[in-house]
Amino acid sequence: MSAGADTGLSKGAQREKNRVTVASLAAAVCLTAAKLAAGLATGSLGLLAEAAHSALDTVASVITFFSVRVAGRPADENHPYGHGRVENLSAVVQGVLLLGTAAWVLSESIGRIFFEPVAVQVSVWAFVVMGVSVAVDLWRSRMLYRVARRHGSRALEADALNFRADMFSSSVVIIGLALSAYGASVGGGGWFLERADAFAALLVGLFILGKAGQLAMRSVNVLLDLAPVELQGRISRGAESVSGVVETRRVRLRESGHRKFADIVVSVPRTVSAAEAHGISERVEETVRYIDGRTESVVHVEPVATEAETMAEAIHGIAQEMGFRTHHERVQRAGGSYEATLHVEVDPALTLGEAHERASGLGDEIRRQEPRIARVNSHIEVAEPDPEERERVDADHPELVEEIRRAVAGSGTEASCHEVRLYRHKGPEDAETGALDAVLHCDFPPRMGVGEVHLRTEHVERTLRAGLPALEQVVIHAEPAAG
Repeated sequence: MSAGADTGLSKGAQREKNRVTVASLAAAVCLTAAKLAAGLATGSLGLLAEAAHSALDTVASVITFFSVRVAGRPADENHPYGHGRVENLSAVVQGVLLLGTAAWVLSESIGRIFFEPVAVQVSVWAFVVMGVSVAVDLWRSRMLYRVARRHGSRALEADALNFRADMFSSSVVIIGLALSAYGASVGGGGWFLERADAFAALLVGLFILGKAGQLAMRSVNVLLDLAPVELQGRISRGAESVSGVVETRRVRLRESGHRKFADIVVSVPRTVSAAEAHGISERVEETVRYIDGRTESVVHVEPVATEAETMAEAIHGIAQEMGFRTHHERVQRAGGSYEATLHVEVDPALTLGEAHERASGLGDEIRRQEPRIARVNSHIEVAEPDPEERERVDADHPELVEEIRRAVAGSGTEASCHEVRLYRHKGPEDAETGALDAVLHCDFPPRMGVGEVHLRTEHVERTLRAGLPALEQVVIHAEPAAG
């Protein structure tokens, strides 16, 4: 994930979330008023419990209305992961409010069942109000759940589950009212029918209690960074499937509103370059986005030794781990053991004693990690300085250019030069010595093996430096001959 990534919602998504929360709020206000009026008119505790429940839904809708606006804000300096957890916090508040409502409903229902039964005056309007309530809750739950799934909103999902559950509680109240009406029509109908409305309220209270606990716990778990284990495992397996990844060492997940954030540690062969390691980390991030489009990841790469690496690659990897720049690593068999040679670049400001001590320490570490290597021979050289300025001078030395062409053609390597460039460094000492660098573009048979071409280019370089003392450095660029 790039630094400073905007974890807010798009404007279109935010408008859609705002629209459904306003619609839900308006419906909650209307239902609360209707249930309260019907409950007071009939004396039904079930209706009053539903009115209280709807009133809490209204408060919850207000909380959701504001929380989705805050959660939609993009990340800033003080909130690098965005403001999404406001939705989780609002869901906790909703759960606490529902617990309070459940406690009141349970207390009243138990009182009416065992201590002070209250006669309920059932009317047709009570059934009409509750029937409308079921239809409105069905509409609200579908609308909110669809938008919650589309945009990963915890607050809207909480509201959707809340209203879906309200349909059950409203149905229970309707059954209680029907039993109370039947009891009244037959002249009492016994102990249970006289208290059917209170029993319905008791069921509603228990239902609200369970729903509130579930809602609060889910949101608290998010706020406490409880990791989604199933997604964690999928990300771990997905990262290991990326080419170049040796293993997934750690996956840490956290949620924030509609987003998830993953910190992933993977190991890669220590022989890969920094650019290759970066490419592997980007492929892991792409894999995570494919697994879960709402998860943003930061990938940390750790180098490790692998069984597939050669001893020369192992030497290069060990040197990199110790902060050395090396090249020309070679391992050869000497008797019953192996002997390694390598070029070690050091700071030119070091003394020979300091450079030798560093190179010796590298050799000790190589032998420790690779016990098969009995001896390490290091060639100490200064690190490549900043590029020096030089001028092209082959036009001033046509005779030397022709000599080089003839020497290459007569070297017995099947090579021919189609381009020769000569350069002179601009330092005063170079002007005095007249030393030149030569860059040759030479053609070789296209079917010749690379190893053979390398040997032949080395032979050409030795031949030129031996026969033409004016050449200080010779670089040969091998190309396949046309035709």
